[in-house]
Amino acid sequence: MRFHVSIKAKAMLILTDYIIIAVYFILILIVGFWTGKGQGKEDFLISGRELKSLQATSTIFSSRIGAAILLTYTALVYLYGLGAYWYFIGSVFGLFVFYFFGAKIKKIADKEKFYTMPDFFFFFKGRFAGYLATLITIIIMFGWVVLNFTAGAKLVSEYTPISYHFSVIIVGVIILLYLLAGGFDAVVKTDIIQTVGIFLLFVLMMYLLLTTDTKPQLIFSDLFSIPVFKIVSFFLAGFFIPMASPELWQRVYAIKDDRHFKRSLFWSSVFYFIIGFILLLIGLVIRTDIPGITAETSLIVGFSRLLPVGLAGLSVVIIYSSVSSSADTYMFTTASSVAQDFLEKTGLTKSENMRKTMRISMVVLMILSIGMALVLKDIIDTTFFFVSLTMSLGFLMLVIWIYPKINRYSVNLSITFCLIGVIIPAIFIGISEDLVIYAIGLCTVGLLIGIVVYYIKRARS
Repeated sequence: MRFHVSIKAKAMLILTDYIIIAVYFILILIVGFWTGKGQGKEDFLISGRELKSLQATSTIFSSRIGAAILLTYTALVYLYGLGAYWYFIGSVFGLFVFYFFGAKIKKIADKEKFYTMPDFFFFFKGRFAGYLATLITIIIMFGWVVLNFTAGAKLVSEYTPISYHFSVIIVGVIILLYLLAGGFDAVVKTDIIQTVGIFLLFVLMMYLLLTTDTKPQLIFSDLFSIPVFKIVSFFLAGFFIPMASPELWQRVYAIKDDRHFKRSLFWSSVFYFIIGFILLLIGLVIRTDIPGITAETSLIVGFSRLLPVGLAGLSVVIIYSSVSSSADTYMFTTASSVAQDFLEKTGLTKSENMRKTMRISMVVLMILSIGMALVLKDIIDTTFFFVSLTMSLGFLMLVIWIYPKINRYSVNLSITFCLIGVIIPAIFIGISEDLVIYAIGLCTVGLLIGIVVYYIKRARS
């Protein structure tokens, strides 16, 4: 059950808040344009594969703390209480597994000069699997862009007189400008600024927890108070997502060496876990203090009502910073897959024209993203649609890691059935947390059918 009683945030922004927002926008634009000066092709595409621990930690961490975590996860806590924490429990296990998987991928990527996640499929499983992986990567990343634009616009429109529609355009245009100037390098450098914002958000959340009269109750048995089906859905979504997060793979490729990879993944995982736990506590406080509000904006409304006016305004800037740090990442990753995995590999563009192709792709994708964000306004439903696609592909990646010799029929059919397992139930049953189970179920069916086809063809030959 979802609440649809809308309670407008009562704390509107003051002049100082607008100045802070303007300074933030100007700062990231300056960093983006400064990054683009004298930049080489490899810097634009993948930061020259020279990211060290601090840069890598900040960009991995900040790219994961976007709308799906800040707004959707808080909304799930608001709806399901402590049971929503199964998503983060799954994430911890998933990141632990990816720690070993990513180290193996990095060695191959450094040698073969991979740029995107589909490069892995092109190299090991052939062109057809590569194009299927490209298709699902574009769908997933484009979806996350739309989701973060939606979240950013809801945030701005909740606190300001600016309409939702105009907010979407503002969010998109600012991100597009610094991406066009500095590419992947701009994403990484602005992520450092945005990481500072996320840590300020952590300070604000701690302040709220210490000053509010309501203290969250953590009772272990409440973890199991939600239906088993939802426990499984939340856990699997958290566990498999790191394995098939194209933006995370791209950062693994960009890190300088194995030592910096291990450090950055460890520290970003620690910070991610801490933020997740604090968000859980915040969600429980808001759930108790402000019943009956719209779940998907519970964090925004909660901050506006529970923090003093000045701090509530600052929270807008910080949450927006977190959302934009994910949106720019997903936009660049989507454009990379369109330009490098599709246009270049099909011969529609050449490697030497890649920066120009990337920029054109980003403009087109930005226009499409803004258009979609104006139509799709339900953050929770949108999140679980794309989470289901990501985690089912993550399941396939785990299978490939455990058994690298898995035949191409299984890989191809698994990706195809993954798409079917998400899109068909979404159309005929509706989008919900249960979509995760349908997706992974059909992904498994595709794998098994592929094995049967493989042995039948081998028997005939």
